[in-house]
Amino acid sequence: MMKRIVASLFFISFCVCLSFSQVPGLFRIGTGGLQGVYYPIGKLIAQGLTARFLGPDKPAGIPETLFVAQTSGGSISNVQSLLSKETEAGLVQADVAYWAYTRQGPFEGLAEPAPVRAIASLYPEKMQIVVRKDARIETFDQLKGKTISLDEAGSGTLAVLRILLEAHRLSEKDLKPVYLKPEFTVDRLMRNELQGFCMMAGVPALAIERLTSVDYSIVPIDPTVAERIQGQHPYLFPGVIPAGVYQGIGQTPTIEVYALLVVHQDLPDEMAYALTESLWSKQVLSLLETGHAQGASITLDTALDGLSIPLHPGAYRFYAERGMVSKQEP
Repeated sequence: MMKRIVASLFFISFCVCLSFSQVPGLFRIGTGGLQGVYYPIGKLIAQGLTARFLGPDKPAGIPETLFVAQTSGGSISNVQSLLSKETEAGLVQADVAYWAYTRQGPFEGLAEPAPVRAIASLYPEKMQIVVRKDARIETFDQLKGKTISLDEAGSGTLAVLRILLEAHRLSEKDLKPVYLKPEFTVDRLMRNELQGFCMMAGVPALAIERLTSVDYSIVPIDPTVAERIQGQHPYLFPGVIPAGVYQGIGQTPTIEVYALLVVHQDLPDEMAYALTESLWSKQVLSLLETGHAQGASITLDTALDGLSIPLHPGAYRFYAERGMVSKQEP
């Protein structure tokens, strides 16, 4: 009798272990707020990668994996989550990734360079400073004394805003700053509780598209100021918000930075290779192109543009096989 019980328990344990071994692994991607571009793009990437890693075209030798896009405070928070292993990947501004890798700015307290590595450059993000027209803000200097949301701590938006303020010889104390994600600022702007909000994001951004009941404008960044900033921060560069992206808004000069897909250097090489290969598959690219206006600009041709940190060895091998980088990794 005892032998039967022991045998039964062993069989049950074996089945339970087998069951758990068949559960897909979880791969978390840090994104941003719900009204920006990081989250919808990250969600599409996660959806496409999940379909590939659980489908008939699953990369050989790689376990079944479920990819999940997680909301976050933004670029700085995504790096911090990578370092603490709370996520496996994140969308991060190139300048923020560089600061982490070189222990500058918000990462100067690190004991050693942050072990972050790039999978790909995705698209350029643009600083968008949205203000009510009745606030009469036509230049960056005129933000002084106004109630403006600068995004929350941990966001790339706030990090770049601080650089812009310094370039204009201003500080946060010269404004009446509020620190909220865009999804919490739109209604406040329409109720005239805020005179403006800022976001570093691809275009179009849902938060701005939602401004249907208020006249607004986007504050231009003087190209000469943007060029001066680029001299000190090479991954920030002059750019434009094209005319017509938002109804009634003409072409507006601004400052840009590339959005990178970043992982921890400890990610196994084979997984990083499969991740890179799958990201550039027709299946994922088609989903991006049809799922969001910014998705069409995510292409293999620009996968190495604006990289500020080394590629992960697995990603490097993928690009080397296609002649996009030298065969010998630096």
